[in-house]
Formats: sequence, structure tokens, C-alpha cells
Amino acid sequence: MYRVLIADDEMPALRYTRNIIQQFCSQFQIVDAVISGEAALKVLQAQAIDLLITDISMHGMSGIELAQSAKKLQPDLHIVIISGYGEFEYAQGAIQAGVDEYVLKPVSITKMTSILQSIQEKLDSEYLEQAASLLPAIACHQPYDEAAATRLFARRDWYFAYVLLGNLNLRLPKKLGVTRLLTPPQDHFLILSGRDEEERILISKDDHVENFLMNLSVFVTQASTQATWTMVYMPTAQPMEYLPSFIEQSMEIIYQKTVIGKHQILKYSGGSVREERLTLSAATLRQLGYFVSTGKKHLVKDFFISQAVQWENGQVPQRQVWHMVHQIIHHLATVHQPTNSRLTDILLEIDELIHCAASYGDLMASIYSLLFDSDTTFDRKMTAQELYDCAVQYIEDNYAQPLSMQSICDEMGISQTYLSRLFRKYGNTTFNTYLTRCRMDAAIRILQEKPNMLLREVAACVGYEGSSYFSKVFHQYTGKTPSQYFSGEEE
Repeated sequence: MYRVLIADDEMPALRYTRNIIQQFCSQFQIVDAVISGEAALKVLQAQAIDLLITDISMHGMSGIELAQSAKKLQPDLHIVIISGYGEFEYAQGAIQAGVDEYVLKPVSITKMTSILQSIQEKLDSEYLEQAASLLPAIACHQPYDEAAATRLFARRDWYFAYVLLGNLNLRLPKKLGVTRLLTPPQDHFLILSGRDEEERILISKDDHVENFLMNLSVFVTQASTQATWTMVYMPTAQPMEYLPSFIEQSMEIIYQKTVIGKHQILKYSGGSVREERLTLSAATLRQLGYFVSTGKKHLVKDFFISQAVQWENGQVPQRQVWHMVHQIIHHLATVHQPTNSRLTDILLEIDELIHCAASYGDLMASIYSLLFDSDTTFDRKMTAQELYDCAVQYIEDNYAQPLSMQSICDEMGISQTYLSRLFRKYGNTTFNTYLTRCRMDAAIRILQEKPNMLLREVAACVGYEGSSYFSKVFHQYTGKTPSQYFSGEEE
């Protein structure tokens, strides 16, 4: 709303002008109505005014004298003089004083509202022109004209919203940078562009949060050409100087909370957002490595599908998915060693896929195609030493399961004979001996850490169905029964 000061020493005329504004000109707010030019100057010295409406003939200071002094105090002030004098010299004096309109009495309602509409259009244009130069600087912590900012923005509080159309572009810097003011749609918002065309910062002139949210919903519906959007909004109106802080923290919220394939409305509550990094387990990554190295593409595809389902069901944020996808690529790279240039290209393509994905299923299907359909990036077979290391690691990760030589061979795509040779060559032992050693060492650790644990429970923890056979194997391995071993008794 634009601020109006009325000066007229005739009370009926003053009330008449005030009533017209209050009833027919909702964009104008009367901040004061005084009966002298001197009183009007005091108001102008104390606060910013958009429009001065004054009678030309008042006791003491005339309307033209008031206009001249007012322009010195506030050069951008708009002025309307109401006069009972039609002589040219009066009109000429008003023009020289920088008056916008010189209106002869009696002033009809239609005439006054028409004049105020014209003034409002001027103010709107001036407001946007000045805001275009000030708002980007305010938003980005750059130097700006603080006096002009006070005149334009300090008269009211504002609602803020940060809108991401589509997915987050994680290659962009986390700092906003220089932006620009866009044309407001339907006069509901001042709109700043973000780091790219998919980011918007909206500044609302609405008086109520309900109107603000309604207009936000209309905006995202009309503006988004993407499948999804994420919005952070300020539920309470704040001074314009709060805008940079809001943007910085909203960017962090967007960075941490955006979910691929999901609309989100996030209420800004202040405070920092802590990132909880999600990672895939080493066992999970090794399992994928097994599948890839042994050429089991159907299991690789199942792995990718399974991850997509987990992420979608858990509404895992895009940033966390980015971390885990990069985990997958770097793990496969350490095993299969593509060239550095090829790995860089792959990661860049992956980032683009994450940015453009419509869903996690779409994302993982695209990544699978990139890695295994378009170019055999990860098709190198493991060496014998690598196969042995993988078999050993698989045992250490899964000794609690009902493992057998055949089950591991099935996982790795090799024969039992070949696996036996690997253990004799690189481990100087047999498969069964190594498996037993892993299980018994684990059983000893459990007995030391949890001496009250039942024997059958210990047996189950290390892959044995019953305590009897477990005790027999334990005795063969240590020369003692489990109870003797723990108590230190001799056989």
C-alpha cells in the first residue's frame, strides 16, 4: 500500500478527500491528515510518504510553498494540489514546484479516483524500477542504497518463499550469486530468479499468510514445467532485511530435503539443517561387485531396482541418493579401473541423470543403461587373486548364514574345483577350514563379550543350527568345550 498525507485547513474538504481514498482507493493508506503546511512538513521530516494531497490556499504556508519544501525533503514524492483558483499563474507555480496534478474545485469522486489511479500506476512503475536494482543486491549481501531500501521496503513486513522447480542441480554452487527481478504475475509477488531458471525467490505483498499460500499454489501450478517442485515458505511476515538470511537457510533446506519425484511444501522454522549422510554398506557394495564381475547382469539390474524401491519408499532426499550413487560408481571403479577421463565423464553424466530424473526408478534404470548397456565400462573380469579376496570377504560377511562352497560358487559364477584351487593357492588352506576358522573366532569373541549367552544362541550367531554340533566343532578347533574355554579349565 502507498502512503498518503493530506493537508487542508478546511475540515469538510479534508474529510471529503479522506473518505474518497478510504472507500475507493484500497492501494493507498492515509498516514496522517493535517490542517497546515507546517504540520505536513513535520510529518514529511519524520517518515517516507508516497503521495501528498494539499489545498493550494491555507493559513500560513501555501500549498505551492509546501510542495516546494516537500520536494526538497523527498524528491520522489508525488503531489496533487486542489485549488479554487483557475488563473494560469497558480497552475504555473504548481508545475514549477514539481506537482503531478493541479485540480480545480469542486473535485468529483470520479475525478479524484482517476487521478489516484494515475498516481498509483506511476508509483508501481517506479517501485519496480527501483526494486529491480535493489532486491538482487539485498538478496545477495551486496552493497545497496539503504535509504532507498528503507523508503521502498521498510514500511511493511513481507512473506518470502523459495521455490525449486524440478530437481536440484547439485553442480551449482551453494551460494546464490547475482540474480534479477522478474515481472510479478498478477501483482501478487516480486520474483527473483535463482541460480538457474529452475529456482525462484518470491516476495509477497499479501497481508495474510492464507492469501500468500493460495497465491503460491497458483504460482507453482502455472510456473512448473517439471514433474515436481519443492517449496520453502516463511509462515510469518518479516522485514526485507531478513531476506538474505531466509535465502541462505532455504537453500540449505532445499539442498538437504529435496526428494526426486515428490512435491514438497516445507515450512521455514529458522535454525540450521544438519545433514545425516546415508551410505551403502561395504557388504552391499561387494555384493554388487560380485554380480558385475561374474557377469550376472540380471542380478545387477535387480540390485538397481531394489535400491530405487528402497529410496522411493523411504523418501530418501536427492542429496543422499547422490552420495550413494557416487559410492556405487567409485566402488565399481576401484574394482574395474576405468580410465580417469572415462570415470570423470561417467560422474558428470550421472549428475545430469540425477538432475533430470522423474523418479528413483527412472534414475536407476538410466544409470544401469549408462553403465552396462551403452558402453561396457565395468565389464573387466576379476583376476584369480581378486576372486579369492572376494570369496574370503564374502565368508567374513556372511559366516552366520548357512554357507556352503556351492552357494559361494553360485554367487561368484565359478566352479567348486576352481574355488578349491584358489583357497589352496592364495590361502594355503581349504574352503571348509577357512569357514570353520571364521565361525570359531567369531564364537570366541561372542563368549568373551557375552558370557551369559546360551550356547544355542551362540551357535545360531555363527551359522550352526544346533548347540551339539557347534560344541563338537568348537572342541576340535580349540581342544576345549565352550564352557572349559571360557572358564580356563583344562580338559
